[in-house]
Amino acid sequence: MPAAGFSLSELLGDLRLSGRTWCYADLADRAGCAVAGGDGVFFHAVIHGSVRLACAGGAMALLGPGEVAMVLSGEAHALRTDASASTRPHDALRGDGCGDLPLVRGFGEGRVRARVLSGRLRATWPDGVSRAGLPSLLRVGVDLLRADALALSGMGAGSTALLTRLAEAVMVAGLRADPACRSILSGEKRDPVEEAIQLISASPAQPWTVESLARAVGMGRSNFAAQFSGRVGKAPMELVAERRMDHAAMLLRQGRMKIAEIAELAGYGSEAAFCRRFSRHFGVTPSQMREAARIARAGAAPVPSFRALLAGARERAERSRPQVTGAKAERIAPGHVLAVRSKPH
Repeated sequence: MPAAGFSLSELLGDLRLSGRTWCYADLADRAGCAVAGGDGVFFHAVIHGSVRLACAGGAMALLGPGEVAMVLSGEAHALRTDASASTRPHDALRGDGCGDLPLVRGFGEGRVRARVLSGRLRATWPDGVSRAGLPSLLRVGVDLLRADALALSGMGAGSTALLTRLAEAVMVAGLRADPACRSILSGEKRDPVEEAIQLISASPAQPWTVESLARAVGMGRSNFAAQFSGRVGKAPMELVAERRMDHAAMLLRQGRMKIAEIAELAGYGSEAAFCRRFSRHFGVTPSQMREAARIARAGAAPVPSFRALLAGARERAERSRPQVTGAKAERIAPGHVLAVRSKPH
């Protein structure tokens, strides 16, 4: 742990990323790339399209345009455009490159569905901080950058140096924003049970065990299990199961993914096992919940467009205009007195 008395800014100020290994991966339909593990930190930013990132240890993330994830553990992982996509080795991220521009590698045949900007960088951690205590996968919000900042930074001479500096800033922002990371880095008084809850909520699909959770928060298995159950009122693995179900329900209500994909992202290797567990937990099948959410969305009152609002205003004006019967109304300019000419009898 960091020495007491150090501010978070001092510790994050000692964090450094170095190296210039950067590459674009263009992924076609049902294609993917496999990144070999190493002692570095891997940075992945989705330029367009969407990809699934799955780590060997079980951590997963679904990334869309402009989203960033960093594999802090350096473990092997894969990027795919589809859950069943085959992968080829991403050799450009194996060694320490030193090019002036990011390389470009294509994976799969046909139309490119996603482009990912990836970097393999060396990390210098603050004294007393071990990356083993940090989450293996860190999803990073990049609100501090323009939406196209990373894409533009990858163009022109000196791109790889600039990208490494931006990656360092993005990583500092991500570590600062994540409650669990902030607690570990700052040396604040730790609450191991609260840390475990945060780890479970952040990565419900990870193959947690009581032992791995205890190790992640620096406690012995038996002591951790007893404290967790006493504080939370349920065993650690009960909470893991609940968080997985909540995560799956959220994805089902969005209606954009197959049930098999959701089962994987919820930490289940078998779709059948996931469906059984889901039905016991919620009392409905995954298909029934997804269909109910679809019906609810379809039945929601649509937000009227501006043109529809104008049309409605005209109709109301027409209905409220005075009706003249038995007389011929003359067309006049606004603000003038309406003249009525009676018909001859």
